Amino acid sequence: MRSLKVSGIIHLFAVLHAVVALSCHLAGINDELVLTLLTIVLIVLICLKRGLNVEFTAASVIVVNVIGYLLGTGGAQLIELLLHASPVVHAVSTFITTEILGWSIVWFTKLFRRGDDTASRSSAWTPRIGLLLLAVGGGIFVLRLAYVELFASPSFSTDRLYHMADLLASNSAALIILLCVNIIYVRHTRRRETRHGPIAEIAAFLLFVLLTSACVALITGLHLPFAFDRSFTAREFLQLWIVTLLVEVTLYSVVFMVDYALVARAVLRAERGKAHQAQFRYMKLKQQVNPHFLFNSLNILDCLVCEQRTEQASVYIHKLAGIYRYMLQNEEETLVRLHEEMAFVGMYVDLLQVRFPEGFRVETDISDEVMNRHVLPCSVQLLIENAIKHNSVGADRPLVIRIVAEAEAVTVSNNLQLKVSGNPSTRVGLNYIRQQYLDLSGIPIGIRCTDTEYCVTLPLL
Repeated sequence: MRSLKVSGIIHLFAVLHAVVALSCHLAGINDELVLTLLTIVLIVLICLKRGLNVEFTAASVIVVNVIGYLLGTGGAQLIELLLHASPVVHAVSTFITTEILGWSIVWFTKLFRRGDDTASRSSAWTPRIGLLLLAVGGGIFVLRLAYVELFASPSFSTDRLYHMADLLASNSAALIILLCVNIIYVRHTRRRETRHGPIAEIAAFLLFVLLTSACVALITGLHLPFAFDRSFTAREFLQLWIVTLLVEVTLYSVVFMVDYALVARAVLRAERGKAHQAQFRYMKLKQQVNPHFLFNSLNILDCLVCEQRTEQASVYIHKLAGIYRYMLQNEEETLVRLHEEMAFVGMYVDLLQVRFPEGFRVETDISDEVMNRHVLPCSVQLLIENAIKHNSVGADRPLVIRIVAEAEAVTVSNNLQLKVSGNPSTRVGLNYIRQQYLDLSGIPIGIRCTDTEYCVTLPLL
């Protein structure tokens, strides 16, 4: 199978489907179970060949089996209008249906494909993925088995089947037990390491399903814990066990798929958080060693010393040291209080005003009630830095930055006077702030830009 292309796999399984359908029809054997198994194997092979994730593979197994049954039945009726030979009709319908389903999956994989890296696809296979596919495929196969073989037998009349289903559904204690033990088992198998190989895992799963369904069937048949039915016979127990077994397999498959999806989502968010945290540390490091800010600060300090303004130089040094002290102290902090951030911003603005004595002004309107709320470290300072970087600053056209803190947000705005020859914005800093807020709280930042004003709103946490 490794050397076959996807097209070859589809054609091969289409022929196999047709041969099996024709052979079973001539022999008088029901072909639904064999065709179901072939369809499941076909879907898994195509998804593995195309590098699809396991969630898409599992969903494809479910959807394709349902669509395949409907399409095959409808196609057979349509082809029968043209061809009157019944075996040929079924074989041709099965062949066409398999081809349609196979190429439909290929078309959809173009939207969800991860890539052509064979190593990444092989390393992505884990025992848990195998258990997921087993749960989905096994659930479908067991349901088809029950529909084709069990419920069609004389042991199961329609009335008897309805009676068993009603008996199980009316026992809330049994259903709660069934749900809880499945959740516990799924979480247990996820947490412990696989030490005994896939065969042992499958054997343990089968034993769990059989014992659980038997216990629940016994509880249901005896009407426990509400009563005790002494007339419950072994034959009734066997019939109820089969029905309970089907419910157990279906319930286990659902619980496993939900658990797998939740775990996959959590892992994805954790990996994304690690990536963003790395970006977070990079941005903070970049701020700490910003050569332009340090170069301008040292030039200003040199001028103050040369002009023998020692008192101003001393104040400037203390504020510069305070800025870098704040950055170092909060290097590993995720959030800081607003009053700490504003004290840091005050020192930063004081240094900028030495550089731009008449062309730069910061106005603040922050109530005392919100000073203990939290913001991202250096977030307000970064917005001020971006305003200075991308706008003209001069005495004839002063840059005015306004910082307003309300009950749930702090807003940083500036009048828009973009530099003519300035470098285009990469939006790295803004994207960093946006992503950090989404990761921490799920609350997006607000960005509003008009012809005269640029405004960014940061949530207070």
